[in-house]
This record gives sequence, structure tokens and C-alpha cells, in this order.
Amino acid sequence: MNIKYTIFMFGFLFTQSTVGFAQEAPLSGAEIIQKSRAHAFQIQDQKNTVTLKLIERGGAMKRIVASRYWKNYRGEGGIDSKMLLITEFPEDSRGVSFLIWDYAKEGEADDLWLYLPALRMVRRISGQDLNDAFLGSDLTFGDMGQRRLDEDEHVSLGEEGYRGVMCYFVQSSPKEKETIYSKKVSWVSKEDWTILKIDYYGLDQKLLKRQTIDWQEVRSLSVWKQTQVKNFQNGHRTIFEVSDLEVNIGLQEHDFTERALKQGLKR
Repeated sequence: MNIKYTIFMFGFLFTQSTVGFAQEAPLSGAEIIQKSRAHAFQIQDQKNTVTLKLIERGGAMKRIVASRYWKNYRGEGGIDSKMLLITEFPEDSRGVSFLIWDYAKEGEADDLWLYLPALRMVRRISGQDLNDAFLGSDLTFGDMGQRRLDEDEHVSLGEEGYRGVMCYFVQSSPKEKETIYSKKVSWVSKEDWTILKIDYYGLDQKLLKRQTIDWQEVRSLSVWKQTQVKNFQNGHRTIFEVSDLEVNIGLQEHDFTERALKQGLKR
């Protein structure tokens, strides 16, 4: 074989492999989480029914049913998203409602309001209340909102399989001091960027709870179907089931106001 041709081919193959390597440089933790959120935020809005099953260690169960409305603002007006949740069952909790505004601006805390129909009172939920259990579940009020990317330090821990799917797993550590978590570790599907599992660690660095998420596809969009949360400290579990799902139905600004919080939505 001609020596010049051999040298040329060696150089060509080396160049191609180098370019390929550069194109496949590993993503940072922040890039992985950002891609996952971008995938989830393709939806403009959605309406669904959420059934919560609160299960004690001994097996006793309480059921709560609520209507949920969510709208994506994509940073317009400084807002990422808004969510309204209205309790339908049990009867003695009917009409208890929550309104959450997630802000896009760095350093601006989310706004949360609670409406208690028995008292005809709207109460703003303070930052200190964000760590309280949401409707007695194993997620907090803070967990129900969407943390901004800049609120945590994200570190990629590599890749591994979970339920037959290869995933990135990323550690996210909160920057603020007033928190009940030292870190969260998320398993993000390499196939479609959905988050399949989240481990929450307490300030003692011990595993506090684990959330697993099942997804469904509606109009080629990925949305929650069911999520389970298990508390490893007290053995309590919560199952969130999504039904009656509708996406991109044209929810409006007035659907996420104090009036809607009190009176509900006529839909």
C-alpha cells in the first residue's frame, strides 16, 4: 500500500474520531435538567383530575380527589407557570383550593395561596410553610412548584439503567439555607428526557423519600400518568393518579386569579 495513502487515511480517521468525540462530549448536570424541563414544558396548558391515595404504614388509606389546572407562561411577564388545584372529595374538604405562581426571575420566591371555604378566607402561604405536607401527602408545598434551574447546583453523576431505560442521574443541591433537603438525585431518561425517579435526602444525608413517575403520551406530548412517593422515615406512601386529562385547551389569565381560587372554574 502506498505510504502516503496510509498516512492520509490514518490522519483522516483520527480527525473523524476526534470530531465525533467532541460532538459527544458529556452534558453537564444543569444541561440535563434543562433539557428535561424543556421537554416537559412543550405543553401550553392542561386540565386533569388528580386522585391522591394517602397510605399509612399499616395499610390504612385516605383518598382525596381534586381538579388541577396548569398553564405555561414560558417566562412571559416574569412567570414560568401557574397552577390552580380545587379539592372535590372528601365532602368536608370540598372547595379547599390552592393557587401557585412559579416565577422565572432569579431570587424571586414563588407565590402560593390557600382558600378555606368554611372560613371564606384566602391565606397566603409563607416561605416557612413551603416545607409543610401538601394535603397530608409525602410531597411538600414547595415540591408542588417548579424550582428554577438557578436555585440548585446540578452535578451529573453518570449514567445507569432504571426499569430497562438508560438514564442520566443528576444530583441537585439547593443553594438556600432554609430547606429540608440536602440534595435530590434525579434519573432522567436518555430516550425522551422524562424524569423517572427522584431520591430526596434529608439534612442528615440519609434517604428521606423516593418518588417514581410513570408517563403517558397525549398528542405526542409527555405528561404524568401516575407518581408514587414513599417516605423512608415513617413508612407512609402517597400515590398521585392522573385522569380526565386534556391538554392545550386555551386556559386564560383569569383562570388563575383569587376569584378563580374562591369560585372555581366553569369548565
